[in-house]
Amino acid sequence: MDKWNKSYGFLLGKVLQEMESKFAYGLVDFKINARQYGVLLFIEGNPYSSQKDISENLQIDRTTMVSHIDHLETLGFVERTKNPNDRRSYSLVITGKGKEVLDSRWEFLSHIESEVLAPLTQQEKQLFKEFLVKVWSSL
Repeated sequence: MDKWNKSYGFLLGKVLQEMESKFAYGLVDFKINARQYGVLLFIEGNPYSSQKDISENLQIDRTTMVSHIDHLETLGFVERTKNPNDRRSYSLVITGKGKEVLDSRWEFLSHIESEVLAPLTQQEKQLFKEFLVKVWSSL
């Protein structure tokens, strides 16, 4: 067996690379990338989060997060509002336009995931997802 076939990181990275590459194609018209889509998903599920909270939860460095939020705000997908508990920070909410992007691309993302994971049975896909959630939640 080749060494690359023994590395979880390499194999996971290649599967992720394939998913991201295919998903990126479907995001071009919206002028965002997969990571920015993930930021939108987080904000939708956690309205009024701060950039710091999003950065920590998604493990994106602060400088990159500022750039992502600036871009998403310029596109009209998120809105910064003053944090009533801390005047130095902002809370983020998704706009109607941002919600439309999320909704319109969710089905496309699901299709890409199904396509890439097609060699697995439905039961294997479910187990794979459970394993990934278990590992992620322990980090």
